[in-house]
Amino acid sequence: MFGRIVRMRLAMAPAVGLLAVSAALLDPAPWRVWSVSLIMIALLTLSVVEFVRMRRDGLRPHTLALNIVSMGAIFLSVIVVTGGVESPFVPAVLPVALIGSVAIGLRWPLALLVGPQLLVLWTLTLGAVQGWLPAVNLEIYGGGARAGHNDAHLISAALVLTWGIGVVVVAGQRIRGAFDAMLLSALAARDDELAAHTEHVRDLSALTGEIAHELKNPLASVKGLASLLAADVDGRAAERLAVLRAETDRMQVILEEFLNFSRPLVPLSVVSVDLGAIASEVAVLHEGVAGEAGVGVVVEVEEPRFARCDPRKVRQMWINLVQNALDASVAGQTVTLRVAGDAAQVILEVLDEGLGLSDALGARVLEAGVTTKARGSGLGLPIVRALARQHGGDLALVPRSTGGLCARLTWPRDVVVDTGSDA
Repeated sequence: MFGRIVRMRLAMAPAVGLLAVSAALLDPAPWRVWSVSLIMIALLTLSVVEFVRMRRDGLRPHTLALNIVSMGAIFLSVIVVTGGVESPFVPAVLPVALIGSVAIGLRWPLALLVGPQLLVLWTLTLGAVQGWLPAVNLEIYGGGARAGHNDAHLISAALVLTWGIGVVVVAGQRIRGAFDAMLLSALAARDDELAAHTEHVRDLSALTGEIAHELKNPLASVKGLASLLAADVDGRAAERLAVLRAETDRMQVILEEFLNFSRPLVPLSVVSVDLGAIASEVAVLHEGVAGEAGVGVVVEVEEPRFARCDPRKVRQMWINLVQNALDASVAGQTVTLRVAGDAAQVILEVLDEGLGLSDALGARVLEAGVTTKARGSGLGLPIVRALARQHGGDLALVPRSTGGLCARLTWPRDVVVDTGSDA
């Protein structure tokens, strides 16, 4: 709504300014020309500044109230210098009061908007009736302090405008109340939907974990029996048993991922960690796999390299991301593990030179079960993000300008332990 108000004022300012400046130019008094010109410049400047600031920073506390109060003050200035209570711009106080009542509510900013309107209106009316005012009236309306209306007409007009301001303020409050009620109803419905979704996810996670746990023991038995049989067979049977054992190992990995995803995260064990050392350890761990694929693995460490976090979980995040990067790489490419950040924040990045994410997949790759791998479970990245959020940070997947993908982990350099975090 604030954005629409600013755009509306930007659209109206030239027309209002043209009318005011034209009226002033038809008047022989130089002070009026300068006053109207300065007021129009202030109005246009306020509109442009607020429009740019809104586009850049969004709506901040008190921005709307201060903007509307400033707009009201500028319109009152236009009224004063274009004829006082007999100015053609006097009716503009009604839409300004309505916008203020709807937008900022019945609070002190609304009083700062409506109060000066009524004060200026009645000061100009009484000044015209008592003869206090100088020659503020426009020349085209007769000049001097009055435009020919008698005292009863001026007082009646002021009473009608006062009544009108009261009506639009009450109407604005009713409109705002209706908006607030609709918003509260929508928020309540959203909270109910989120609560139902959370309960469903919790039940589904518990069921998934139970199934995965129950499958572990039979799978271990199958693996053990396959190992025993492998010692007594050879030829084609041995090859088939080797495939069976490999598939059993893969199923065990998938079950472990399901269990990690479905059960609550183990509380953090925070100690001072050399992030560069962990990065080097992870790189060495993957040297064999990377070498077989012809992919290079390098480590880049920037200071400061130490942080307080959980080293086991940091290592798990690194391993998952490096494995994904190696899967996305081909011979001749390089995977880079980078440690960066500043005194307040840790930044860990895994950069590859692969094809990156498709536009169709996008951020969905962080959802559980979504994967581009034929043999993947789609749980690695959700687990990494859960661990990063347990550290008070997050995971972002950023396309690289040179091609490939940057998996960026960020969290505070001094992690606050939270034992109530869930996956």
